[in-house]
Order: sequence, then structure tokens, then C-alpha cells
Amino acid sequence: GYTVIGGEILAAAKNVQELLNRYYSDQINQESFRQLQQKLNQKVISLLTKLQTKAAGFQRRLAESAHADRYKEQGDLLMANLQQIQQGMTSISLADFQTGKPVIIPLDPERNPVQNAQYLYKQHQKLKRARLAVEPLLEEVVSEINYLEQVRSSLSQLENYSSSEDLQALDEIQEELIQQKYLESNYQRNRTNNKESEPMRFITPSGVELWIGRNNRQNDRLTFRSASDYDIWFHSQEIAGSHVLLRLTPGTVPEAADLQFAADYAAYYSRARHSEQVPVVYTRPKYVYKPKGAKPGMVVYKQETVIWGCPQRVEDYRKK
Repeated sequence: GYTVIGGEILAAAKNVQELLNRYYSDQINQESFRQLQQKLNQKVISLLTKLQTKAAGFQRRLAESAHADRYKEQGDLLMANLQQIQQGMTSISLADFQTGKPVIIPLDPERNPVQNAQYLYKQHQKLKRARLAVEPLLEEVVSEINYLEQVRSSLSQLENYSSSEDLQALDEIQEELIQQKYLESNYQRNRTNNKESEPMRFITPSGVELWIGRNNRQNDRLTFRSASDYDIWFHSQEIAGSHVLLRLTPGTVPEAADLQFAADYAAYYSRARHSEQVPVVYTRPKYVYKPKGAKPGMVVYKQETVIWGCPQRVEDYRKK
């Protein structure tokens, strides 16, 4: 057979033409992968930067509104001590109702005592309304940030091209971002077929299959379509990362080494890959839910157990 091109062995090529087609197709795929990976990374980082700036602004406004009750308390103090306020004063020290400690209240010398109190009451209402308006906006932005961090985690796991599966997984991320309105629909698609990409597969020390999602589409499919009642679901705790599934046959009890193996891989395929230890949760798939309206890959879970994963151990597993 024809085997030597670029140091790679391409088995079972019928002739030189087929070998060349494979080689150049692979070269084209690698270049497409590199360009798409770079484009998607830049887009996601740009979106995250804007959202984090927006979230910081909302948090500042919430921090300011946390003082709303203080304005009301100061207004009440002024109304209870009107006789002590003289025209032209810029501040006054009054004893707090609860603690008796002195409270210094700024005053506008152009206003009379009642007008100063009314100003404080208006500030109280203004900040109270701001808090009610900002809280849901901040929650929405944080939800978007969490989702895009999940996408960014998937992209970070697809740094290098090794097969057409990698390009297909990257194409699916692009399609997802188009569907979620983060990319324009006129972005060029690389996919030439509608075949779904496959999750990564590994074997635990006792021979159990471990499936790991490459992107949010795979994560959802893994958790809600592929998982059986006997499997165990893993995910890095409160950290963006892949959904991991330990595939068990009925009646099988996983060994401690298998649970640790799965936790290590869940830690490795998360945003905390470079940490020494990563908290990982595991539970049965039936306890994993997708909230109404949640974006791809985003789930909640219950009845979880926490185990510490060590990303560095994955390299040791691969050497064996």
C-alpha cells in the first residue's frame, strides 16, 4: 500500500490518487479548523468582554442602591428633629434611633429642613426602583456570561486539529452561535453533511467507557439522549466544562478508581484544566435538568456528590 506522506501512515489507500486526496483534504481541513477556531475565539472573547463590562456597571448600581434604606433613615431623623435644623447649615449630627450613635447628615443650605428631608426620601425611592430594575438585568447578563464561558471552554478543548471530527465539532459551535444570535447567519459554514459529531471516548481502569462532550450540542445529546438510568454524570462544580458520562451496565457498581478517573477527565475538560485540584460533582442523569429557556449545554442538577479531580493525572492515564 501507499503509506508515506508527511510522516503519517494512511492505511488501505487503493492508489496514489486516493492517498493524495486524503492528504490534501486533511491539509484543507487543518487550515479551515485553524481559521474557524481563531474566528470563534475572538468573537466569544469580544462578547465576554462587553458583557463583563455591562455586569460590572449593574453591580455598581446595585451597590449604590444598597444604601437606599440609609436615605430613608436620614430623612426620618430630619423630620423628627426639624427644630434643631437652622437655615444655611451644610450638615447636622443627630442620634440614630436604634443605636444612639451620632449620624452626620449632609444638608443643602438652599433648602429648608422639610425640603432636605423630602430630597432624602426621593433618593430612597429612586435607588429602590433602580435595584428592582437592575437585578433582573444583571441576572440575564450573568446567565449569558456563564453560557459563553461554557462555549469558550469547548473552544479551549479544540485547540489543535487531529481529525475531521474536530472540525465538525467546531462547525457545530459556529452553528450554535448563529442560532443563539451571537453570529450573523451569513457566516460561512464548513460542514458538508448533516452527520452529528461524536463525543470523545476513553476507557477507565476497569474497562468502563467514559464519554465526554466536545461542545454544547454534544453535551445536551450526551446528557438527555444517550445517558441511561445506570450511567453516572460528571461536571466540574460551578466551572464551565464538558458533560462527562460514565457508561455502566445494569447492576454494575463503579469502582473508586473509575469514579476518580471520570472526575480527573471532567476536571481536565473544564476551564480549570491548569489547576492542581478541581471540585467535580457527579449524580445520576435523571437528576440533571435543563431549565425552561436555558441555552445549549446549560443545566442544573441535584443529589450530587462532590469529588476532587486532578487534571494533571490525565497525562499519566494517556501514557499507560
